[in-house]
Amino acid sequence: MRFRMLPCGAAAFLLVLAVPAAAGVPHTVQPGETLWSIATDNNFTTRTITTFNGLEENASVAVGTTIEIPTEAEGAAALESAGVEAGADDETQGGPPGSPPVADPAGQPGLAPIHHPDSTPYLESEAAAAWTAMREHAVVKLGVDIYPLGPLSAYRTRAQQRYLWRLYKSGEGNPANPPGTSSHETGTAIDLATGEMRKVIDEIGHRYGWQKVEADTEWWHITYVGGYGG
Repeated sequence: MRFRMLPCGAAAFLLVLAVPAAAGVPHTVQPGETLWSIATDNNFTTRTITTFNGLEENASVAVGTTIEIPTEAEGAAALESAGVEAGADDETQGGPPGSPPVADPAGQPGLAPIHHPDSTPYLESEAAAAWTAMREHAVVKLGVDIYPLGPLSAYRTRAQQRYLWRLYKSGEGNPANPPGTSSHETGTAIDLATGEMRKVIDEIGHRYGWQKVEADTEWWHITYVGGYGG
């Protein structure tokens, strides 16, 4: 085999291009995944993943293709080589480390808002309709209002679920399932604000498809199991 010597500058240039692809951890794209979901699953911005892989930020990915996942250092180096300041788009991806991810479900297909005194949580549309009817029953006939503990206590994005799961794993938060496994991510679960609300669900929830189906250690967590006809 014959080798041809390259000028020093050219060799360095080729090395910069080759290192990310060789050093990245390969990820095979699964059904339903996007560049955004792959990036957030690995705690990166979409810009970092696309820059490292030489893709456009709005590129689509096909199932079965391979995306290289960099280390933090490799991702930062890729951004620097492209003239992008690391962290420049953190706000759109969920904010700096340690802060809850930003998300506005308004207008997303299949989601609907429900009542909360201080915020606007969302649920899957059928679950939201059942919840609203159940709340009216609770207020009018039982004199008890029912609502989630907060905006992340109903529908959550995968990034938000990951944030809460990491808090739990660090010992700083309530029990939370790993991202991709929680009924909150489908908009069919609520974490209640008070124990009194749980008693209301125990009494009338079955009429509206809302039940306690998980372990009793999490008294606040209830799930929409379907069956509400309006």
